[in-house]
Amino acid sequence: MNLYLKERLNMSLRGSPASKLIKAFQKSQSHKLGLSLSQLESQYLAGGDPFAIVDLLVQAREDRIELEWYGACAIDLATKHTADSLALALAGAKTSRRFTLEAELSSAGKRPWRLEAIVTHRVNLARYVGGADLAVLKERISKSVAYFYEENKHAISSVFPLADLEASILESQLDAGTKLTLESVEIKVR
Repeated sequence: MNLYLKERLNMSLRGSPASKLIKAFQKSQSHKLGLSLSQLESQYLAGGDPFAIVDLLVQAREDRIELEWYGACAIDLATKHTADSLALALAGAKTSRRFTLEAELSSAGKRPWRLEAIVTHRVNLARYVGGADLAVLKERISKSVAYFYEENKHAISSVFPLADLEASILESQLDAGTKLTLESVEIKVR
């Protein structure tokens, strides 16, 4: 007699795919995820994909990425019917990405400075749901570069203080409120 007979009957009455949920539960148990059958069914009934979440939690654990059940469920439901997904979020957390910003800074009577900022970032899963996108981070960095120049333009003569600007950007925590974590900034004069 099947150990999950009562659970199967109750799940089928609620319209849940009992066999698939039990397989996902057994997989979560074998990987010591600490999930209950009711958690999996709740996510399914909420419109989520608990089967994919279990697979991605196992993958996250193997990749040493911190991701908890409730965070994964929130991302799964928040990205439903969008081009985004939990799998894409996990891939973004796994590898760093880079983008380049260019700025031309000038003031009356001074030579213009052309700067290039190479920014490295990765997805922060803890802030993924509700966090601002990459465009916000780019805008904040651009404003920070302009502000730094305005504050220091009188002291800047023949050499631009690149290290000071890089440190200023990193210390300002410009990634707060975004779904990204700023890892490094490299500024070059062009």
